[in-house]
Amino acid sequence: MIAFASLFLGLIVGLEPVELLVDTSVAAVEIRLDGEIVAELQAEPWSRALDFGPELQPHELLAIAYDADRRVVAQTRQWVNLPRPPAEATVMLEGGNAGRGVVARLSWESVITQEPANVDITFDGRTLAVKDPRRIRLPEHDPEQLHFLRAELDFSRNVSTVIELVFGGSYADRLNVQLTAVPVIVRRGAKLPTVDELRGRLLKDHPLRIIAAEKGPAEVVVVRDEGIRSTLNRIGRTSEKTLRRHARLGLDSRAARSLRFKMSLPQDHQVRFLWPFSERQEQARLDFDILIPSQAFTARDGGLYWLLTEYSPPANVAPNQRLSDAVAVAGLLAAGRNRRRAVVLVVGDDARDTSSFTPRQVRHYLGQLKVPLFVWSPEPNSVSRHKSWGAVTDISSLAKLEQAVEALKQQLKQQRIVWVDGVHLPEDIRLAPNPKRAGDLSLVH
Repeated sequence: MIAFASLFLGLIVGLEPVELLVDTSVAAVEIRLDGEIVAELQAEPWSRALDFGPELQPHELLAIAYDADRRVVAQTRQWVNLPRPPAEATVMLEGGNAGRGVVARLSWESVITQEPANVDITFDGRTLAVKDPRRIRLPEHDPEQLHFLRAELDFSRNVSTVIELVFGGSYADRLNVQLTAVPVIVRRGAKLPTVDELRGRLLKDHPLRIIAAEKGPAEVVVVRDEGIRSTLNRIGRTSEKTLRRHARLGLDSRAARSLRFKMSLPQDHQVRFLWPFSERQEQARLDFDILIPSQAFTARDGGLYWLLTEYSPPANVAPNQRLSDAVAVAGLLAAGRNRRRAVVLVVGDDARDTSSFTPRQVRHYLGQLKVPLFVWSPEPNSVSRHKSWGAVTDISSLAKLEQAVEALKQQLKQQRIVWVDGVHLPEDIRLAPNPKRAGDLSLVH
């Protein structure tokens, strides 16, 4: 009966139009932002410009549909400024009677391109020939039976999304388990408490139900100031010039391994670069600036020194560097797979930055996402110059870089993921004090 036509996949602040798909049986719609009523709509157009505030932070956007007697008939929710896939879709049924004349209204959004290259629709396992994928007329069917509608949308760059809808019959008791991953820090040398021991330790406005706790793999996203490539290379030039030459030429496999795999992360850690340059994607309703991530690297590809000096961004990106914006998006990427996580910013003395967001805003945002931020600089003057980023670690020598990598590894080693029942904004979750186990656990920030 109701669905969002506006799907917010990017970073959102300030005024933004919110558009809804609403069935004709709905008499009014109430929109709530973070629990507060911000709009009440009673007729077309089912849209309103909402103020998401000046600060970058996660939000819950909720729309509630009422009938003429002011009874709740449906609701829909989406999360803003939280990790989401690069494409999403929604579907809503409207009209029809006794299984005839039913229309499925499909809506989508993608940060890659406005229109999908291909849309496949199946109804009860049969492919439907569809002229307009935004309005899909369903075949006649028995409303007393269970039916399954599936839409698969393929965009460019291997981006796709699938939306599924089950309806009809007595399908009322659906199993729809939704969980939130909460990263925590276990005191060095301590064991992760069991699920029973964690009961009551995580709170919202009430104790949250703990489902599971695990170590799992780790995700590290690196943002590198592209003005410091030569400085990074110079760090190891004196002591390892010969090793680098041998490594590149393959003349000495032992020397090559000594350099290439120096400062490697554990095998279950994945490293990606987020290049601080954007590509513009123009669409009918929204224009997107896309920040391009690299492929995923593991210990088999090399250590952090090798990765930092050997890999470059794509050649066809805009020349203006956006470091702060990239760090914010890196936080989304790091948190998006619900793993142990960290973001590393490597910045130089004269870093150029044309970002929309300030370092202060981004640091606060990553704190709300519960993503640790490490800021490194190979140029000692940057340690004081970039104090707006908080603590900046000097990596002006191989020995200092190795110490910084060890600190990163130690932080990730102590992280664990606790799964709680339901979907919650990360900044709403807090740790309850436990006198018997004081200090054994803390939230990642």
